[in-house]
Amino acid sequence: MAEAARMSWRIRIAGRVAFEAAQGEGEVRAVFRRSCYLRFGARYVCVGDAALGCGPLNALVDDFQTPAIGERISLALANALPWAPAPLPSTAAPALSALRQAAIGRVPREGLGGLVVDVHNVLSGHAQPALDAIDRWLVGNALDDEAQGLIGLGPGLTPSGDDYLGGVLIALQQFGRKSQAQSLWRWLTPRLARTGDISAAHLEAAASGEGHEALHRCIAALCLPAADWDAALTELDKVGHCSGWDSLAGVVAVARLT
Repeated sequence: MAEAARMSWRIRIAGRVAFEAAQGEGEVRAVFRRSCYLRFGARYVCVGDAALGCGPLNALVDDFQTPAIGERISLALANALPWAPAPLPSTAAPALSALRQAAIGRVPREGLGGLVVDVHNVLSGHAQPALDAIDRWLVGNALDDEAQGLIGLGPGLTPSGDDYLGGVLIALQQFGRKSQAQSLWRWLTPRLARTGDISAAHLEAAASGEGHEALHRCIAALCLPAADWDAALTELDKVGHCSGWDSLAGVVAVARLT
């Protein structure tokens, strides 16, 4: 009997991690309506259609079809366009007032996104000791053990606490505080067993300053005098259940102390 044809997707655009990781065949580990995660060895790639948007782990296809868990798929990247976030100008300085005004009434009730406008819920209340520990560290104090409370905090493949930490890492890199980003990543690395492998993969990309393109659009908008915040936040709304907003809350934590 002839062997069944192996499945392959021709990738149109991909982030740095996707290019590096997609060697040989990947195993489908998580499936959603318009995207899925493939594991290549110890690394992950998220494949989806254009609605997924660009990101370091993302590989976009024109003909996404929902695969089965455990299916093995190869990615054709030879003609794919590379995506990477544009660096901020060296003179960029974040300002939060316009964002906070635009975000009133549209932050999600779940997750940690409410922190963008100082609105709290049960999750942020539970996370407060960890959030305070991160704030103290950002202004130069030692990183207390309480900060571990954010790792793996919340439901989903990328919990809210992880997304918040990812936003902190990305903002530190983008706002010229690279040594602090490296220090936080060194602290996080031995503690990643507290969360899932997919979330850890996103945190590793964040440690290099890379996240979803919608988050980078918001970071750039923070440094513009007349940003289109309605458009930027509309795109952020599309990132996960509330992952975009959770990450933005982490960015704001850094921006208000930069």
